Amino acid sequence: MILVTGGTGYVGSRLIEKLRQRPEPVRVLVRTPEKAQKLVAGNISIVKGDVTDPESLVAAMKGVSTVIHLVAIIRERSGGISFERMNYQATVNVVDAAKAAGVKRFLHMSALGVVNDPNLPYMDTKFRAQKYVEASGLEWTVFQPSVIFGEGDEFINTLADLVRRPLMIAPAPFVPVVGDGKTKFQPVWRDDVIDAFIKALDDRSTIGQIYQLGGPDALTYEQMLDLIMQKLGKKRSKIYVPVPLMKPAVFMMDKILPKPPVTPAQLTMLSLDNSAPQSATEQLIGHPPLALRDGIDYIKKRNGARHH
Repeated sequence: MILVTGGTGYVGSRLIEKLRQRPEPVRVLVRTPEKAQKLVAGNISIVKGDVTDPESLVAAMKGVSTVIHLVAIIRERSGGISFERMNYQATVNVVDAAKAAGVKRFLHMSALGVVNDPNLPYMDTKFRAQKYVEASGLEWTVFQPSVIFGEGDEFINTLADLVRRPLMIAPAPFVPVVGDGKTKFQPVWRDDVIDAFIKALDDRSTIGQIYQLGGPDALTYEQMLDLIMQKLGKKRSKIYVPVPLMKPAVFMMDKILPKPPVTPAQLTMLSLDNSAPQSATEQLIGHPPLALRDGIDYIKKRNGARHH
């Protein structure tokens, strides 16, 4: 049996759809089963549990042979929803529960560019979580995706929103560019990331490996904006805003908006290289990954068909 954490999230929900096509039973860890009943069908069942509550994981792990751990946050919230608790301690809890239950296989969603640096709390907690998985003694595989795109995504849809609703600075509409716009990304399609996970389920040579996952093209932030403008048929001038100038505004939006366009953690990461020079996507999925250019027609729909 496979246990999936984060199965109701952006990547997890699509992973569950793909796992429906497999023979083995799949159990999805959910905090509120009443809200997740629609997942239950065929080989998919749900179990009540919370990655921040070690006791709740004991029953969830019974009879499980493989764990796919996807839970992480990109935005801290009040009520204890912190990077330390959700990205690091939750991983510790899931790994410890898996070991205690005799689980053998552990697939872990890390992030590209993780680094041991307390000044970058998202990257730091993801780094320490990954190291805990590596030291677990389980048959682990770690994935480090660059920015993930696909219908309903956050990142590309946010950039599309900036293009659709530019700043009006007389006499022309402007799109703000964070920093110099030269930070590199290697956007990878959600289904390609999921297919890499599924490949690892069936291939024991992936045990003990850390895989960077990127698409076929490394693009700068500015190149992605240009591509989105081209797709939307919009011409915009750009205004370059140094990161330090954006910090106060982003901090305020994070405090007062339910879904801010950019979080403080994302702003920091917009100045860090996020390309994947050792991308293993093609090697894992057996064909060239989808390019951003060929996979973002969804932004032409109203609001990029975003869902939460």
